[in-house]
This record gives sequence, structure tokens and C-alpha cells, in this order.
Amino acid sequence: MGLWIAILFSGAAIALFLSIALAVKRERSHGEGMLALTLLIMAFDLFLRGHLVAGLYRTFPYLLGLDRSLPLFYGPALYLLAGAATGTIRRLRPGHLLHLIPFGAHLFIMIGFHLKSPATKIFLQEQFIPGVASIEPTPAFLFAAKMLVLLCYLVAAFVAVGRHERLIREFFSDIERYELSWFRLLLLFPAAQFLALLGTFLTYFFFRPGFIRIEPPSGYFILLIGFAVTAGIQIIRTPGLWRSAVDIETLLEPAPADQTDDTNAKYQKTRIDPALAEEYKKRLLAYMDAERPYKDPLLTLPQLAKRLNAPAHHLSQVINGLVGQNFYAFVNGYRIEYAKQILAQGGPAAENILAVAYESGFNSKSAFNTYFRKQTGVTPSEFKRSAAKNG
Repeated sequence: MGLWIAILFSGAAIALFLSIALAVKRERSHGEGMLALTLLIMAFDLFLRGHLVAGLYRTFPYLLGLDRSLPLFYGPALYLLAGAATGTIRRLRPGHLLHLIPFGAHLFIMIGFHLKSPATKIFLQEQFIPGVASIEPTPAFLFAAKMLVLLCYLVAAFVAVGRHERLIREFFSDIERYELSWFRLLLLFPAAQFLALLGTFLTYFFFRPGFIRIEPPSGYFILLIGFAVTAGIQIIRTPGLWRSAVDIETLLEPAPADQTDDTNAKYQKTRIDPALAEEYKKRLLAYMDAERPYKDPLLTLPQLAKRLNAPAHHLSQVINGLVGQNFYAFVNGYRIEYAKQILAQGGPAAENILAVAYESGFNSKSAFNTYFRKQTGVTPSEFKRSAAKNG
């Protein structure tokens, strides 16, 4: 028990330290500010659990019951963090406070308990008398409601991240700066928390019918600590993570109001005329072969569209519809073919794989190796050796 208490208070201290470190940063992004608040709530939650486990509530019972409302904060926090990570939420607005309605509603429900005397609070915390000793009214229903809120926001966060990662492939030829694998890792902790809560709920429901309240399992709080520590490691290793978010939808110019087509819901842009699409396709393929714009490692869809004097949303439809690829795959396909030519020719130009990667338009050797292997089934070095043998 002593070790568990130490873990809880240590976790609270870590989360509090990270929260303060983010809060006092001079150049703090919205995402970092939101994360600081989330870590602060987690620190308080871990402290309250340690406060209960250590029996400190008998000396200071005024904090009893506050931990019952905190789980309803995490779901909205995850959703807003996802918005910050994807760039769709640049700053908090008054409307975002609506996400705290479940949290506020639970606080309101708990007013009756919070107004009770200290002795009564201690009694209700320690005694289990059906119909009498209940910290929360309808504890089973409220526990299920907390799980449902967390699940809904968790799904919304995963959907937002997935949508973002699909969209960056429509606009960028280099996606390493915008990928959110680090945020997906953070989301695994609340996902595991939901599973832990669900397992606990089912255990109580089937084996302890008529229960007065459900206590979250120890694993739930271990995962809170895991979230805080993982977030801290990411902040230390990559300080600019939260500042690299981009709102992709702002990269496309809006279509004329009288030309919108509701059937093209992907971008909500105009549907291109088939003849014009074929014309754009010919110009695009000719330009790619002649000018080799793919050698620019930071090439984006709007930049390429500007060079072709074509609307970006039209060019996107051409690449997806007529070419059958997203922008990322389209451009990197050219880069790989160009790299294959250099490697097949051999000589000094093919000696340094990193130089070949840069010459082909890739920003890093790792990205080059990964995509090369994905497209050809072999590594660049293996391809070079094979070409030399067949040469």
C-alpha cells in the first residue's frame, strides 16, 4: 500500500511539474496551453486518489467527492487537444465551453454531497449501506455515463486525427512534419483507460449486483501517469510539436458560391468539367516530366497548382480521379522513379544513398528508404546492387 501511495503522489508531482513548465513558457501554443490544463487536472486527480488511499481524508475530508467529476473532463480535453494537434482549433472560443456540460452537470448533481458535514462525508466514503450510504445518486448510471462520454470523445479524437492524416496526403509531398503518430500514441492511454473502466463495470454488474458505487481500478491511474510521462517525453524530445499543426482546409481557395456541388463533399469544391480535367491532366504530366517539380522537398498541392495556373481543388480532383492517387503518392512516385534512374546508372552519383534521397526530393533518408521499399519491395541499396549485377 505504501508503494502505491508513493506512485500516486509521484505521478501527481510529475503531472504538476509538466503542467507548470508548459504554462510558464514564453511562446506557448494553444495546444500546449490545453495540454497544461489537462495535466493540471490529472495531477489533481492523482493527488485525490493518493489522498483517499492514504486515508488523509479523515483529517481533511473537504476534498471528498471531487474525484467523481474529473473523468468527465478528460473526454472534452482529448477532443480539444486533437483539434489543436490537427490545426482545426487555433484558440479556445466560448462555444468550446459547451463540451464541459457533462462535467458541470455532474458537479451540480454532487452539490448535495459537497454541502454535507465533514463527518457525514467520511461516513459516506467508508460505509456501504444500500439506499443510505451513497456518494453519488444512481452510481451505476453515472459510471456508465462517464464511460460513454469518454468513448464518444475518444472516437471523435481518433476520427479527427485519421481525417487529418488522410488530408495531409492530399496537400503535401513531405508529410513527416504533419504526421500525428505521436498524438495517436497519447490517445492509446485513454483508450486503455476506457477498457479498464469497462472491465470494472462489467465485473460489478455481473458479480456485484446492487452495488453502491464503483471505484476505478488501479490501472486507470497508472495510465494517467503514463499519459503525463509520455507527453512530457514528447515535449522534451520535440519542443515544437504543437506549433507545427496546420489547418489544411485553409490551403484551398473557396469555390464560387454558384458553382458548389454537394455531391463532392470531400472538399466542398466545384466539380471539374471532364474535358477540362483531361486538359489539366495532360498539362500536369507534361510539367512533371519536363520541369521535375518533385525535386522540391517542400512541394505542396497549392504550389503545383499555381505553377500550372489551375485551381488547387481542380488539380486535386484530377490527381485523385484521373491519376488515381493522392498528391503525396503521386509526387513520391515520381521521386522514386527518379531515384531508381540514378541508382541504376551507378557511378559516383549513386554511391551515397542519402545524396540520392535529397536529389530525388526527399527530406530524410528514413522517409526515402521507407517509401522506396514500399513501392519497389526492396531497399535502395538492394536495388542498386541488383541493377549493378544486371547491368
